[in-house]
Amino acid sequence: MDIRLPLPAAFRHRLQSGDPLWAFAVSLIFSPPLVWAVWVYSVILPGKTDRANAVWFASLFVLSICVAPMLFVAYKVRNGKISDMHMRISRERYVPYSIAIIAGLVAVAIMFSFDADPLLQVITLASIVELTIILAGTFFVHISLHAMAMASIISATALVFGLGQSLLFVPLLLLVILARLVLKRHNAIEILIGVLIGLLTPMGLVAALGLLL
Repeated sequence: MDIRLPLPAAFRHRLQSGDPLWAFAVSLIFSPPLVWAVWVYSVILPGKTDRANAVWFASLFVLSICVAPMLFVAYKVRNGKISDMHMRISRERYVPYSIAIIAGLVAVAIMFSFDADPLLQVITLASIVELTIILAGTFFVHISLHAMAMASIISATALVFGLGQSLLFVPLLLLVILARLVLKRHNAIEILIGVLIGLLTPMGLVAALGLLL
């Protein structure tokens, strides 16, 4: 009897591949959905007088952008249609990204309709734009979503709290980049593209909204 079968697919792949444990752990802990979810709750909830309202809209972001596509991926991994939760093959990412974009559009429409926190509206819009860019780019190159997610946290933190606080995340970005390279999930160009998308998209969106509003 193969005792590895009951293990989650990500751990089963780790056992089979012999990937360095530290790099595997970094990729798992700093997975894009988890990073975005933790950051959004950390930014949106503190200091709010209407905490229930803030929790509701932050959870709407998390469910649409983070949870919905990952549930699809988990289902496909279980059925053997996707290699693992990190989607090592580019074509495996098309549908999950599309799910996140569509669910994000629904979420931002609800946020606009019910006057959610403007900051959360902008965060959701930035996530949709980032995912749209990375979806289009994935047809040509296997862009690092891990690098993009961490870089977007740095960019968004700089916009919300200032450059000083955003620099605290730079070591984490470098650690994630090193882990993805060690695991051979991406090459330097794929990671650089992800970093540029993550850094530039929030800034570009805020600049564009500033011109429009």
